[in-house]
Amino acid sequence: MNFNSQSSHAIQIKRILSLFYQLTKARIAFIDTTLQLVTSDGIFPNSSKVKSLFHKRSFSLFFPLITNNQFNGLFIANKNSIPINAMPLHRAALDNISVSILKPYYQEISVLSPLTKEELTKGNQLFGLVASGFGAKSEADLQALSTSNATNPSKSINDIDIALAYIDANIDQKLTLDTVSQNSYLSPAYLSRLFKEHFKINFSNYIRIRKIALAQQRLVSTDHSINQISKAIGFARSNYFNKVFKETTHLTPLQFRKRYESAQKIYTIHRDMDWNDNISVYAASQHFFQKKSIPLVEQSVNGYPCIMAIDGLSSLSNTDGWIYLVDGVQPQLFPSETYVQDKSVIQWIYISLS
Repeated sequence: MNFNSQSSHAIQIKRILSLFYQLTKARIAFIDTTLQLVTSDGIFPNSSKVKSLFHKRSFSLFFPLITNNQFNGLFIANKNSIPINAMPLHRAALDNISVSILKPYYQEISVLSPLTKEELTKGNQLFGLVASGFGAKSEADLQALSTSNATNPSKSINDIDIALAYIDANIDQKLTLDTVSQNSYLSPAYLSRLFKEHFKINFSNYIRIRKIALAQQRLVSTDHSINQISKAIGFARSNYFNKVFKETTHLTPLQFRKRYESAQKIYTIHRDMDWNDNISVYAASQHFFQKKSIPLVEQSVNGYPCIMAIDGLSSLSNTDGWIYLVDGVQPQLFPSETYVQDKSVIQWIYISLS
């Protein structure tokens, strides 16, 4: 399906800009191949506005939008509003939003990794296409561009992703630095360094928190005994499990079960390479639920964006609602004011408030 008019295309682009701002609080604009500018303020067909925008030093990150194997335009962002280590998360968010909005009109939609102004002007890449008002020259040119600018994770990121996949599949087993490194084809020293570098946490603490989060999930969603749960997640002795659980959550397993015994649903979000120190619990959670196609209802509370409903379960009543935990502990701040930093697990629990 194609857009009936250029204006209807711009309206959908404006929806993308609005949703992206709601998610990230970063304002972006869009330039299509006819040099029409779309911002949160409106649609501007005058190409002079595009030229002035290109000359603004603050707007210096450009995310190419590709639809049906053709260059569609550029999302433009202020690089100062997006921390460099948050770019993959912002690109993924922009890609997911674009797909959700534009899928009635295009079969294939993707947002490529950002280019700087220097990269655009070097070799007349894309900048020349936009400035001259033309679309992609050919599918071959587009494929070359997509290949050269697609996300190419460094070796360290690939390595830690392999380790995380093994941990995910075996979290209920006894996991040591040696066993995970061996099954990830890495040296123990190198794997340990990766966790400290990317997660700001040592390997053993990450495994401990992941296991305690799994125990919390089973404490509120099953009637298994504490001894059964401790053994099922790889603790040989239940008294040691109780000790670690309380050190992590400030509650004993029995106290935790009683506090959240009214829980009807729990979502557990594990740290991955999209997290960074500048990402709030709110943003990381939004990204997770969007990636899983789980519908959300959001609302501002005292000026703070809040998740009010997840997959139809709402906090808008006076009887039930969502609370969140970070590394097993319930923060006192709004999710948008709580940052993941060196944390490993976010959990959303739907409980009775009465």
